[in-house]
Formats: sequence, structure tokens, C-alpha cells
Amino acid sequence: MKNSVNIGIIGLGGRGTGMMSVMAKMEDINILAVCDKYPDRVDNAVKILVDGGRPAPMGTVDYNEVLDMPGIDSVYIATDWECHVKIAIDSMKKGIPAAMEVGGAYTLDECWELVHTYEETGIWTMMMENCCYGEREMMVHNMVREGVLGNIVFCSGQYAHDLRDEVAYGEKNRHYRLRNYIARNCENYPTHELGPIAKLLGINYGNRFVSMSTVCSKAAGMEDFVKQHKDLKPSLGSTKFNQTDIVKTFIKTEKGELIELTLDTCLPRFYSRGFTVRGTKGLYQEDG
Repeated sequence: MKNSVNIGIIGLGGRGTGMMSVMAKMEDINILAVCDKYPDRVDNAVKILVDGGRPAPMGTVDYNEVLDMPGIDSVYIATDWECHVKIAIDSMKKGIPAAMEVGGAYTLDECWELVHTYEETGIWTMMMENCCYGEREMMVHNMVREGVLGNIVFCSGQYAHDLRDEVAYGEKNRHYRLRNYIARNCENYPTHELGPIAKLLGINYGNRFVSMSTVCSKAAGMEDFVKQHKDLKPSLGSTKFNQTDIVKTFIKTEKGELIELTLDTCLPRFYSRGFTVRGTKGLYQEDG
């Protein structure tokens, strides 16, 4: 077994750069390459690593150069949502396991592409859903396994996070959420809550999702936010945002449990994942 892992990092926005800094502190990880479509982000990442005493990695704006680099054991993908699966599949086809950030697949067809690529190559990919490993989520998972809450009947969770500033200033900050909130209307960020719930309900381990329905409110929050900020009006003043303010999704499992998910990112509020698990003997409920 190797004593260290050679990593390539693809995507150097806030998340990618932050994770790179975490990896740089780990003695068993070697960062051989960094990549982003924006050259200044690549230069910044190289500088951070060198200033921190790490060897200078290869820097590139073409992720294929990372995949073709000798010695790469795995890649970490933190690009915009639209690119995650394409890069992961290209990596798998070159024999390189891929870890991709939350968002995962962009369409149902991409989900099947991931499945087929794994079946063809035997190379894995993993979505980096960090909330599956949160202290509270793991505590509740253990409580469920030990039977403390009894027979589980209902689970709920939410991504409740006021992202109006991040979305509205997406052009300035080169953030992909802006174009997504203009063009799409969907439950765009479910896995913070659904990941831990799927684990404790044994999804794909004797249980599965069998039906889903989603309803949404009107879209008013982002347009109102733009009106309140004069500096945004020249570029976004007449923009119609398709992403609605509140999205509710209900999922039924084969064993009869009901799951409720909420996306709430376009209205003023405090951050919460609203993690809730209810059984015949008790409940766990996070702030909502």
C-alpha cells in the first residue's frame, strides 16, 4: 500500500481553494496539479502552495492535462455544477478515481452515464457530501442503528441558506449560481440533507426511493434583492429569475418512510439544515 496519494485539483473557486489548503496540511497527500479555467485562480493556488512550503504543482487551464499527467492517483473536482460529471467520467475512463463536489449530476442522463462508466471501467467516483460525516448526523445514524428512536417513520431536512448576495454578485465573483438561478427552477442542492437521511434509512442497502413529488413557491426574493441594490440594476435590473424561493420535495421509500426536503436560499433567514428524524420511540430535531 502506498504511503501517500498524488492528487490533482480541478476547480479553484472558494471551495476548491479551501479544500486545497486543507489537503496541503496533510503529509500523506501530494498535490501534483491544480487547474481552473481562470488563469489568475491557477496562479493564486500555486502561490498558496509554494508559500506554504509545498513543491510547486503543475498549473493549467485544461483539465485534460491533469488527467494525462503521469502519477496522478485521483482528482478532486470542485468546478461549476455543469462540469462535474463530464470531468469525472473523463477521469474514470483514464483509470483515475474521481471525487466530485456537491451538485453531482446535472441531469438524469448524467446519473446513468456515471453508472455505465463505472460498469465499463470498474473505476469509482464519489460525491463529497460532507454532511454525511457531521457529528450530529453521525450521532443520529448511530441512534437509529441502536434502535433508540424505534421504527423510523419520517425524516426531513433543508438547505436553508440566504444566498442572495452570492447569487446576485455572481458575475463579479464568477460564481455559477447566478446563471443557474436565472435559467433553472429545481431542488438544486438536496444532498446536504438527503445524504445523511439516505444513510440512516438504508437506501440501496435493502431500501430504496420509489416515488417523488416536488412543489414550489413563486420567485420573488432575488428580484426584490436586486431592486434594493442600485449597483446591481445596470446588469440585473430587468432579469427574471426562474429559481423559486421555496422548493418542497416529498420522497416515499419502499419500506414506507416519508422524506421531506426543503430548498430555501432566496429569502432572508438564518442558516439551518433542519435535520429531523422521527420514530415510534422518539425524535431528533435540529433548529429549523
